[in-house]
Amino acid sequence: MAAAARAAIADPTRIAIVGGRAQPRFELFHAASSLCSQKVRTVLHEKAFSYRSNDMLILSTMGGDGLVPAEHYSPAYIRLRLVAARELNPKFISGYSGRTSVETEGFDPCVVPLLVDHEAGRVIADSKRICIYLDGLSREPIQLIPEVPDARAEVMRQVDVVDRIPNGALLYGFHPDADLRPEALKASMQTVYDYKVMVLQRLVSDNAGEPELVAAYRAKIVKESGGKNVCRDPEFQRAARQKTGQLLNDLERDLAAGSFACTNGHAFSLADVFWGVNLVRLNYLGLASMWEALPRVTNYFDVLARRPSLCKEAIKASLDSLPHSRYMNAVASCP
Repeated sequence: MAAAARAAIADPTRIAIVGGRAQPRFELFHAASSLCSQKVRTVLHEKAFSYRSNDMLILSTMGGDGLVPAEHYSPAYIRLRLVAARELNPKFISGYSGRTSVETEGFDPCVVPLLVDHEAGRVIADSKRICIYLDGLSREPIQLIPEVPDARAEVMRQVDVVDRIPNGALLYGFHPDADLRPEALKASMQTVYDYKVMVLQRLVSDNAGEPELVAAYRAKIVKESGGKNVCRDPEFQRAARQKTGQLLNDLERDLAAGSFACTNGHAFSLADVFWGVNLVRLNYLGLASMWEALPRVTNYFDVLARRPSLCKEAIKASLDSLPHSRYMNAVASCP
């Protein structure tokens, strides 16, 4: 099944072994630009795990011969994700909130990342679950989730906080007051939802004989149609920005309390991974101004941006896979 999903990747140069082992235990289906994929790749980097990297194109595009579906919409890949769904036993996503947490939003059958553990015979979906799983396999060379109950609880609380940031709304939405996204990104977002829905409707028709696939694609249509309905809604977009600002203020408070964070003398943790990736994304979108008056968050971001794993898997990956953002110039020279 993994080989069939891999075959959906048009360019074989986007399939590679990371870490040197010819037959690695792990296989990751992901996208360089995907926020959730960046979290998982950062953990794989920190844990020094070898893996087969399947870098998928996750936006449908209009080519000379018509609409080209995103690679992670391929039936073979969705079948693999539905294997992971059996472990979760969740309901499919049924609307759009701008958030991506499986725990609060439901299971999206048509997204990345997805981890295959060939040794254990498991397929695991959802970036949070993947990261927890990987950290639990080995304590070396680093343990990202503490064993001490209070420290563990705080790290996981912070991970859950990051999961509540409406990243989808911030990336895809047109803010009515201060849309600071790169112009090339805004241009691509003009048609992104139309292309998504058109491709998914075609896939429903093409796979009419597989009820599971049809249900997966229809759930995705509901979500993406919901995203289109609010991507230019001033109230929704302002609320998403306001929610993000509130969570950043909460982060400033938590950093002041010293209950977690590598900048407070604690070991580097999964909370630092999740916050690091998300702060890089906010910076890319021109939203670092939201923490200009938050000195601890400012220092936290500066420290995290120099972490080799975050530099490679969040900063450099964003620079290489997304339209140029002038807001990334200050961190582009990370080690």
